[in-house]
Amino acid sequence: MEDHIRRGLELLERLYLERNYDSFLGRLTGVEPEVAGNILRKAYVLHDVGKCLEVFQKRRAKFGFHWFYSYLVARTTLGRFGETGEIASVAILLHHHDWILRKSPPKPENSKLCKGCLHLLENITMEKLSREIPWVEPQAAYSEAESVFRKNTRAVYAFLLPIVLADNYAAACNRDGAGSMLGKEILETLEVRGWDLAGCLPSRL
Repeated sequence: MEDHIRRGLELLERLYLERNYDSFLGRLTGVEPEVAGNILRKAYVLHDVGKCLEVFQKRRAKFGFHWFYSYLVARTTLGRFGETGEIASVAILLHHHDWILRKSPPKPENSKLCKGCLHLLENITMEKLSREIPWVEPQAAYSEAESVFRKNTRAVYAFLLPIVLADNYAAACNRDGAGSMLGKEILETLEVRGWDLAGCLPSRL
């Protein structure tokens, strides 16, 4: 997880924040650029916090609905940033899926989060995280998220795009270029431009 986070953060920095993306986010959300940039970093670090559920870590099970569990943690953690924190949290909710779900995310039998994961994420974000999933019924959670989304659609997508790109980039790096189609396209685009951001472009591309 740490390597995935570090590689994704490097893409955020070099492809977005070093090119004044924080100013763009700040204009959309009405906060200072430095604050907007920090919220983007924290949101990226937290986008997979749902995978820290003990049931996932102990059983090495598939991370089903982890984006929803991540959203529940993020909305609590980033809530201190007001509406901008809410916007970033909704971007986390959407980083793998849209609003259409075939089944509702179940409440974990064990809602506790792995201590090792929490320690890592807290050290990177410098935020105190919930020790367990702060459960909210999916219908209520999605209703709240939809309200934020409808009011701030452009800002949600402004957070969502770099989070998704950084996530797929990091996954492709960690899998030696064998990640998702989006991850492969990102690596190919970076190679064409000559940007080997994290030193992970496969020579075979």
